[in-house]
Amino acid sequence: MEIGYWISRKYWGKGYATEAAEALLDYGNNQLDTQKFISLIQPDNISSQNVARKIGMELDKEIVLDGRNVNLYSTK
Repeated sequence: MEIGYWISRKYWGKGYATEAAEALLDYGNNQLDTQKFISLIQPDNISSQNVARKIGMELDKEIVLDGRNVNLYSTK
């Protein structure tokens, strides 16, 4: 199950992405009974990488998706 989000630039840095990601993780765990989650994050998107780490994800591997390098973060 993938956790993803888009936040308008004017709301960056306010904790909304972390709050949304935590809510998605909680919903997946408790309502969908899912334990494994991933996030696909562009290598230069440091903020999203920080959000993934804040919700307990770790960098699993780098992959190529549609010809672009992508970092795959996952829960363990």
